[in-house]
Amino acid sequence: MQSINKIKIDPKYLPFIGRLFTPLVLDSLVQKRYSGYLSEVCANSGLFKQISMAMTVHQFFDRIYKYLLHNYRNEYIYKNAIANRILLEKHSLNASRMLTEFRVGQCKADAVILNGTSTVYEIKSEYDTFARLENQVKAYMAVFEHINVITSASQVVKLKSLLPFNVGILVLTNKGTIEPIRESKSNIKNIKLEILFDSLRKTEYLKVIKDFYDTVPNVPNTQIYRECKNLYGKIPLKVACKSTIDILKNRSNHNLLYEFTGKVPTSLSAYAMSISTEKEKMQALISLFDLRINTILAPNLL
Repeated sequence: MQSINKIKIDPKYLPFIGRLFTPLVLDSLVQKRYSGYLSEVCANSGLFKQISMAMTVHQFFDRIYKYLLHNYRNEYIYKNAIANRILLEKHSLNASRMLTEFRVGQCKADAVILNGTSTVYEIKSEYDTFARLENQVKAYMAVFEHINVITSASQVVKLKSLLPFNVGILVLTNKGTIEPIRESKSNIKNIKLEILFDSLRKTEYLKVIKDFYDTVPNVPNTQIYRECKNLYGKIPLKVACKSTIDILKNRSNHNLLYEFTGKVPTSLSAYAMSISTEKEKMQALISLFDLRINTILAPNLL
């Protein structure tokens, strides 16, 4: 089998290969056991001529991930490193959860880890600019206790000059590990409950209100949002934050993650986190891994 280190791909195809880890491709594989995008990109880039068609889907994604780690570290590479190196290695699934694409005002947080506190990880890869960073950090400071930016070693100096002192800086190394450059400091005093409230779904904020007040407002549906937001804002800050963390953890299915995490390749940990409440989808994903790669590809492109 061709070593991944010896594979040669024209750099113009790297962004397209990087998208093999997106829901567009992975959802198609899970649901149809086929992805036209995967087949076409791998054929056009010449990748099919450099790997064994007998390798399993598990081996294929691990090798592509390793290749991207050394040649094209896009957002998914960073997000997956957070899932593996921080959530699974440093924390426990019994007490911690990871959410991705979490809505914060007009922003979406790349990755959030919830345990006894809330920590957001904003990814700034080698291919990102810092144009939106100031607004993103400002939004996160109204919602999370700890804020971190994870980036490449080449961007650390610039980041230090842009970020507030209480924002942590992490580096994704060439080996795929995460190295802390500056530890984040507690930001809890700056959390704004009126903004944190708007990151919750209706069922979530109703439960927070019910748990604290033992009742929910008896008002028409058109008024429930406003009344709950008013009540939420009166809960002591630390109590509201803890209750909110506990509620948000339910967006991820602990039992399902615990059951399947050991069966998912490390290259797909972040994707598994994103479907952690969908048991049938997770089971379908697991069932793919022992298939040979040639069974999920378009025959005319091989």
